[in-house]
Amino acid sequence: MSTITNKLSPRRLKAGDLKELADTSANPCVSILMPTYRCGPETQQNAILFKNLLGEATRQLEEAGHDCAMIEPVESLSTNFDFWQHQSEGLAIFLTPDKARVIRVNRAIPVRVFVGDSFWLLPLVRQRTTGDSQFVLALTWDSASLFRFDGESLSLIQTEVLPATFHDLVLPRDPEESLQNTSHRSHGGVGATSTAMYHGHGEGEDKIAADRDQYLSLVGDQVGAVVYNTGIPLVLVATTEVAGHFEATTDVGVDARVEGSPSQWSDHELRERVRQAVADQQSGDGQNDLEPFANAIAQSQGSDDVSEIIAAASNGRIESLVIAGSQSEAEHFNSTVIETLRHGGEVFQCEAEQMPGNSTLLAIFRY
Repeated sequence: MSTITNKLSPRRLKAGDLKELADTSANPCVSILMPTYRCGPETQQNAILFKNLLGEATRQLEEAGHDCAMIEPVESLSTNFDFWQHQSEGLAIFLTPDKARVIRVNRAIPVRVFVGDSFWLLPLVRQRTTGDSQFVLALTWDSASLFRFDGESLSLIQTEVLPATFHDLVLPRDPEESLQNTSHRSHGGVGATSTAMYHGHGEGEDKIAADRDQYLSLVGDQVGAVVYNTGIPLVLVATTEVAGHFEATTDVGVDARVEGSPSQWSDHELRERVRQAVADQQSGDGQNDLEPFANAIAQSQGSDDVSEIIAAASNGRIESLVIAGSQSEAEHFNSTVIETLRHGGEVFQCEAEQMPGNSTLLAIFRY
């Protein structure tokens, strides 16, 4: 039995992960995708479903003549009670003979077991349209909180460490004080570790700058893991100084900004300022999300023809691809997504009713 399981650290999907997964080619690649329950007695169903999917993966591997030992690194998860108590909306496991990845997905995904020479990535493709919902990051040098805004109310989102204060994330060097700060930061599950970092070395302004960079980097990791791949806009509420440092330190995309310190406002004032920023951003958008595709097709620089798009993907011609969500089980569409990602193209999905006519794929070509 492999001992790699103890080293597996479940993580959220982040920018660049899909490209990395698409670039992976092995014989075989095993993909196991499933929805998960976050809490309550229903979490017991997580392990049951996973065990059944492992059985299906074993069957497919045997049928294809592959060594089933490659699934050993994740077999013990089916009996790991703590692991299943700390899930998101979905779980994706990707295996090759020499590597295992366990990814928590921030939206529900359909059950799928796939054995092939590449991974099954269709359900993980970023959603292009999201409706009237935004993420809101309230950020100061002292604390960070992430919310979901539905147009009327702000709902606090709890991640592995957020909401958090600066000193929750950047710990003092004194060992005794560090232990007190980290005691509540370790969570159950495979490979659970503290997320906090120690204060930077150095003195004076250099030390302050290093500590702030660490703080913002950790906040960015948490926010990016929640926001990435959802297609939901992020509103940053912060002073000009804090916002500038955050965007310079992290790769988290910010869609709208509210200038000021959220610590100085009441909940009502924060909601109203966010509401106004969202309204300003939406009024400035001006065009339909799919309009660039329609324009490209009209100028013979894009297509809605499935055969043409599949051929273009294999030749690295696709700059941007949109796929109807109803096609999430089509194997040739999965291959098109992988080829587009491998060649550096962008891939999105949207609801079938939002696609023009009966289109299932839309593409903008590079040439």
